[in-house]
Amino acid sequence: MKIGAFTGKFYPPHVGHLSAVDYALNFCDQVIIVISKNDIRNKIIQKETGFDILDAELIKSWFDEFYKDNSRVSVEILDESGLSPYPDNLKEWADLFKKQFPQVNVKIADESYRDYNQKYFPECEFLGIDREKIPVHATNLRDDLDNYFDYLIPTAKEYFKTKLNK
Repeated sequence: MKIGAFTGKFYPPHVGHLSAVDYALNFCDQVIIVISKNDIRNKIIQKETGFDILDAELIKSWFDEFYKDNSRVSVEILDESGLSPYPDNLKEWADLFKKQFPQVNVKIADESYRDYNQKYFPECEFLGIDREKIPVHATNLRDDLDNYFDYLIPTAKEYFKTKLNK
C-alpha cells in the first residue's frame, strides 16, 4: 500500500495544494496532508507581512472540511516548534517526521525537494509535483489576498471574507 505525505505550512491553503493532493491520489492509496506547526515562524510571517496568524488547527479544519467525504485523505499536524530554525533543522525535522509518520512510504513535494528527500528519506519513493500547474503560491495570498482571493480553498473563504469585507 502506498501512503503518501504532502507536507507544508499551507499558510494559507489554496487550490494549488488541492491540485497536488489530487495528483498524488493517482499514485497513492492514501495521502496524508501534514501541516507543519511552528508558532514562532507564524509570528515572524505576521510581523513581516501583516498577515493574520493562522494556527495549524484552523488550517487543519479547512482541509478536514474539504476532504470530509474522501476517506483516502487525512490531515495531521506535525509540531516542529521545538526544532532549530530552517535550514539547520533538516535532519531533526526528518527524524521527527519519521517518528510521527512511520507508515509513510511516498513523499510528495515539488522537484526542489527531491535531493532533500533522497538524503533524509531514502526508504520513501519521491513523487514530484508541478508547482507551476496552478500559478499561485501562499506567498501571493499573504502579500495580496484581495487579488488572489479566488485561489483560497473553498472552505477557507468564509473566514477571509470577513477580513476583506467581501
